[in-house]
Amino acid sequence: MKKFLISGMIVASLLTIPFAQAETTICDAKIALADARFNLMMMVFSMDKAEQDTLKIDIDKASIALERSVNTMLKDERKFDDTLLTSFQETWAQFKNTRETKIVPAIRVGNNDKATEIATGIQAERMNTMNGIIQALNGDNCDLE
Repeated sequence: MKKFLISGMIVASLLTIPFAQAETTICDAKIALADARFNLMMMVFSMDKAEQDTLKIDIDKASIALERSVNTMLKDERKFDDTLLTSFQETWAQFKNTRETKIVPAIRVGNNDKATEIATGIQAERMNTMNGIIQALNGDNCDLE
């Protein structure tokens, strides 16, 4: 009986590992998205070129981490809601394209007002959409501190 109980506990703990990993992946995506947005907003308000360069590197790192997390979720054998993930990817692609083709170039030429307008307009809407998708996938299981 003791052997059966121990075996059952081991199996139960192993079954929870994939769920914990999935939650971590979603939370990793949420954190990376927040980091990308935070560093972009810091870049928008910065007038120092060296600081802008550093922030751009941080934005790129967060973007890579986000894309890696989403790709991991797409490959997950338990299958997350592919429709939501596809919607997230489409919104992210638009967000990233606008950032790279409109916001960053505006910052680089010193037009931070234009960059702010875009970042707090359509980009804010896209952030809300992406955060809503993460919320739908994981509820309130990710607490950003």
